[in-house]
Amino acid sequence: MTLVKRLLSVTALLFATGLFMLYFLQEKLIFFSSRLPQDYEYPFTVPHEELFLAAPDGAVLNGLHYKQQHPKGVILYSHGNAGHLGEWGAWAQELSQRYTYDVVVWDYRGYGKSTGKRRQDAMLEDGRLFYDYCLQHFEEDQLTVFGRSLGTFFATHMALGNRPKQLILESGPTNLLDMAQKEYPWLPARLLLKFRFDNLINITEIQIPTHIIHGKEDQLVPHTHAEVLLEKSEASTKKLYSIMGGGHNNLPEYADYFGVLDSILFSTGSQG
Repeated sequence: MTLVKRLLSVTALLFATGLFMLYFLQEKLIFFSSRLPQDYEYPFTVPHEELFLAAPDGAVLNGLHYKQQHPKGVILYSHGNAGHLGEWGAWAQELSQRYTYDVVVWDYRGYGKSTGKRRQDAMLEDGRLFYDYCLQHFEEDQLTVFGRSLGTFFATHMALGNRPKQLILESGPTNLLDMAQKEYPWLPARLLLKFRFDNLINITEIQIPTHIIHGKEDQLVPHTHAEVLLEKSEASTKKLYSIMGGGHNNLPEYADYFGVLDSILFSTGSQG
């Protein structure tokens, strides 16, 4: 076999492997999930209630509701694509303590104690279960919807057709297709991608105040994604907060990040 034929064979093999990975293994490439035993007890110190909300298809979604004695409102937080409530619960607890809000945080299907088959439409509607739960305890104008990275897709979906107080998007992509094309530019991602989460479509239909936070040096989701989302947003009030030097996973290491959250969350509101 000539060198050219060998190179062509290797290239074809790599291409075929890439096709296989993107189509059949894309859940593992998108959702870096880990599980918790169903009897696991969360160790957090802020008073909290553990939630188990049932989806129409039989899936059960696990969440935590951190409670303040006199909350300014409630933050519904959708986390990133790795970890589970055993880890993200600590961040939700910090938000609750620092800003005197109730905080509801939840795990997606296959994360922590949450069960159910992953299907895009079902997963997005899971978020609305927690939105409706929040409305059982607070008025809608006391509800802040906050999503980070993968969680921004759930956050923008929750905001569609609803009127929460505000929407916070941290380190969010325009859509998964753009991310797939960035990571695998040599593959036909448009044909192979089964999950089509899309902030770019959603944000054109959202008119509530929208706050976009993004690290200027984010190498995973480039800052340009935030700029495009800001441009396409139809929100009545919208703003992009760029964290200079910030990457994708380290924004809380920057004082400017908490300065941004202070400006958003320390606004007064009626109590729940």
